[in-house]
Amino acid sequence: MYVIAIAWLYVTLLMAATETSIVAGVLTFTFYGLAPLGLLLWLLGTPQRGRQRATLRKPLLQPDATGHATGDTVTPVGKEIGMVAHGAKVDADDTVETQRL
Repeated sequence: MYVIAIAWLYVTLLMAATETSIVAGVLTFTFYGLAPLGLLLWLLGTPQRGRQRATLRKPLLQPDATGHATGDTVTPVGKEIGMVAHGAKVDADDTVETQRL
């Protein structure tokens, strides 16, 4: 597919080179070559981008060995590791250590 795109850019570059002024050449190359080709490649690449997005998302939705879905987990409010509030510190195993003031 990219061979055809390169060939089309070559054709439009030659068309732009035969224009009578530089402005007309730049406009010819832009509006006959770059813009339509960019739009066409973007539209034709949409299914591939969708497949890539699905394969990147797929491992996050499959359960791990414990049966829970992998991915971002939300820590319960007030159970953040290392949180210090009112002189108490919460450890990773949910035990509260009080600090003497």
